[in-house]
Amino acid sequence: MSLLHIVMSKVAELLKIESLEIDLRRCLEVIDIHELSVPPVFVDALITAEDHRSNLHLGIDPIAMLRALKILIFKGEIQGASTIEQQFVRVVTARYECTISRKIREQMLAISLSHRRPKSAIASAYMSIAFFGSGCTGLKGLKQQFGCDLAKVSYGQALKFLAQLKYPRPLVPSAVWQMKIDRRVRILSYIREPDGSSFHVGFEDS
Repeated sequence: MSLLHIVMSKVAELLKIESLEIDLRRCLEVIDIHELSVPPVFVDALITAEDHRSNLHLGIDPIAMLRALKILIFKGEIQGASTIEQQFVRVVTARYECTISRKIREQMLAISLSHRRPKSAIASAYMSIAFFGSGCTGLKGLKQQFGCDLAKVSYGQALKFLAQLKYPRPLVPSAVWQMKIDRRVRILSYIREPDGSSFHVGFEDS
């Protein structure tokens, strides 16, 4: 057996290619069920909150990955670089172990999904199953917060709620948790465009 075949077999064994296909099918099924469950205003808010370069990448964000690597090397801090696609894969597969093989699988699935389904469909499906805090999960949680007609929710309200993806609502919300949410909202009110320009998002209706 050649060295190439040995390497390929080891990679296939490491990533468990067969289970990778199973996970891909599961992800596609969830997307097809929930692709229209959440209105566009939530999709726009999600992109701002979690993946503002979403329209510039195909499942993984090289810029965010390089930034996270730089911070790890020079500051010793771990910073997230996951795209919406990657976060969606993580929830569907329920795999959270801190291993390189898991991360590579997640990235491969994210890239595959971005080639097979629209980003808006993936974002809608993600919010339909995401954990927002104690007693608040997915589409049910969104409707508990805003009522059945999610189309009436403003962009500011959606963005403020989606801050809970980073800081899930505890069983008994504390002043510290609320401070984190408020700070997150303030940060999200100023985002940068790909060309480096910035704009302000108002929250007077949130």
